[in-house]
Amino acid sequence: MLREEIRDRLIEDILGGRLVPGDRLVETRIAQSYGVSQAPVREALRDLELLGFVVSAPFRGSVVREVSTSDLVQIYPIRAVLEGLAARDAATRLDAAGLKKLESLVTSMRKSAARGDTRAAISDDFAFHLIIVEASGNWLLKQFWERMRLATTTFLTVSRSHHALAEIAERHAPVLEALRRRDPDAAERAMRRHIEEPGEWLRLALDTEGEERPTPPPAPARTTPARKSRR
Repeated sequence: MLREEIRDRLIEDILGGRLVPGDRLVETRIAQSYGVSQAPVREALRDLELLGFVVSAPFRGSVVREVSTSDLVQIYPIRAVLEGLAARDAATRLDAAGLKKLESLVTSMRKSAARGDTRAAISDDFAFHLIIVEASGNWLLKQFWERMRLATTTFLTVSRSHHALAEIAERHAPVLEALRRRDPDAAERAMRRHIEEPGEWLRLALDTEGEERPTPPPAPARTTPARKSRR
């Protein structure tokens, strides 16, 4: 296994919430789990440090990078633009199988939220956004998105309450509905709103630090798509 493969697998684990901020990445354990020597693992960890996914901590080695609230506030508007473009393109490119997968992920997120399973919710959220980004067909956008995605992983990790997870799960519904309708404008608007709202809540939280924290705005009400009448 090459260093690039190890690096990409570790990135997937970080973005998918299987590795969370503060987790140690021990060379010997990673090498053992992949059945390789420590050399390519060490090189992969160096790559991850250059990409901003991990940091070297004294006496701890490589650690999944923590993202500060101020970092998040700056990252969310950029993600909103990138993923808005991805959703616009995906609206006309997603096939039936892709839409079905998105539907099942939203259902799974709701179940994860109900039982307070943060890691499962992060994994489902990552998969939902990845499908849309990949469906856009824009490989350069995907590269930038992977860097930005670390912010969402951090936000979901610290938002451990059932209420916060439930809000996050419900915020995917308008995006899914716009994609179902194959409406590029609506898909872009829904995705941008989906990402901008938690970013705005974080900005307010930073502005009012030391005061009572603002409550996240309510998620849009769940809607059931109208059934087509039978002729």
